[in-house]
Amino acid sequence: METKKMDVVYVLGNGSKWKNNEIRFSLRSIEKNLSGFRNVVIVGELPDFLQNVIHIKAEDIFNPKKNADGNIITKVLAACNDSRVSDDFLFINDDHLVIQPIHVADVPPLHKGDMTTYKSGYWKLNFWRKRLRRTMEVLRSHGLSTLHFDCHTPIIFNKEKFKDIIPVFNYQDDIGYTMKSLYGNVMYPDGPFLTDQKKTVFRNYTLSQLNKRLGTCTFMSFNDQGLNHSLKWWLMEYFPEPSSYEKTLPREKIIDLWHWNKQGRPYKFGVELFERYYHHKNLIRLFKMGETKSLRKKLDYALTQRIKGL
Repeated sequence: METKKMDVVYVLGNGSKWKNNEIRFSLRSIEKNLSGFRNVVIVGELPDFLQNVIHIKAEDIFNPKKNADGNIITKVLAACNDSRVSDDFLFINDDHLVIQPIHVADVPPLHKGDMTTYKSGYWKLNFWRKRLRRTMEVLRSHGLSTLHFDCHTPIIFNKEKFKDIIPVFNYQDDIGYTMKSLYGNVMYPDGPFLTDQKKTVFRNYTLSQLNKRLGTCTFMSFNDQGLNHSLKWWLMEYFPEPSSYEKTLPREKIIDLWHWNKQGRPYKFGVELFERYYHHKNLIRLFKMGETKSLRKKLDYALTQRIKGL
């Protein structure tokens, strides 16, 4: 009997620091490596470069600086109440990527162990961990397991079960709770422990460090602190082809530089890049006089130095 295909659900706000290119590359990753899914569903904001998706409008109703997870839960509930969405669906964030082939039904509900065993210093790092600790406490008060499922990996939700489970917890109150740990400890108390299935990029790495770090894992996630030029180049190397969900292509320095290098470093394209991104009037005037062997060598050197720094 053939397994029913699942949809893939993203929730989006307006907090992208990279013009929503996070979801652009996440979509490229699932189209390349995730099999067995049906539709892509976007709940919340809809970037203008997207196409061929189901869009569900939803506003942020909580102060994002206080209860960001409450806004995420509200948007997932909107997906659960939409008849166009499959009964089971994969929830994934825009900064999560699938970098090795996997069937959607085989995506595991990964966790990072029992939160009650975490040392006291763990909870002091940031505001979000305060919310996670609050989640641990409410799970314990309900006699449930206290596993940490909010570990930057995709997870499968069931629409009806999500609607049954989440309202049990008053996620609207105070700073709220973390969604995946609420759902996961009810549905997946025997879920697998996260080891090397996923790697994060939460600080600056060089290109060689990224290749070594991300070489064998199935999933990766990144944040604003990790999103440097090297990671953008790595993303283009792994996912150069636009997905069927993109109407237009991104234009920015490191992506254009990648295309210039990949296309054999054409002179005219290189001059355009130099004029657009590197404001050196004298060199630009020289380069625009026309290609010569000397000027091509100078242009190649100027641009390849940027690549060598990755």
